[in-house]
Amino acid sequence: MQPYFYSVSEFIAMGEHGIFVWSCWAITVGMMLIFIIYSRRQRQALIKQLTIQQARQAQRAAKTPNPATKKSS
Repeated sequence: MQPYFYSVSEFIAMGEHGIFVWSCWAITVGMMLIFIIYSRRQRQALIKQLTIQQARQAQRAAKTPNPATKKSS
């Protein structure tokens, strides 16, 4: 069994197709990183939005009297 590439420079050149191979790899890895960063930011924004919403609901609940807790005489 013989190796396809005999040196690192041959591996990087990929038989004159290196520019296409490595640009595809770079685009793929770049898009995956962008997706990860985007997803994390969206998650943080959603958590912040839900926290604000819960605080508003708690504030509304504190302001309005609850008829179920009133004692009937």
